[in-house]
Amino acid sequence: MSEAGNGLSKVLRPVDAIMIVIGNVVGVGIFTTTGFIAAEIADAWLILSVWLLGGVLTLMGSLTYGELGAAFPRAGGDYVYLREAYGPLA
Repeated sequence: MSEAGNGLSKVLRPVDAIMIVIGNVVGVGIFTTTGFIAAEIADAWLILSVWLLGGVLTLMGSLTYGELGAAFPRAGGDYVYLREAYGPLA
């Protein structure tokens, strides 16, 4: 096991490799679903507008998470944000 300069080990376990493959399969979905959208929507401009809308929604979501991360700089991600919004019961 080799270690990086920061003390973290450079190791990929089988679970890590499986998660990378699953992430790639899910990430490729955008390319495969475009064909299904094109089968339903004949106009290329409408297909591009659907992509643009998805990009705008993704940008808004990433900016929201950026603001939440800056406002609550603690480990825990979604759990921290939900706890701050709804209390410890959530």
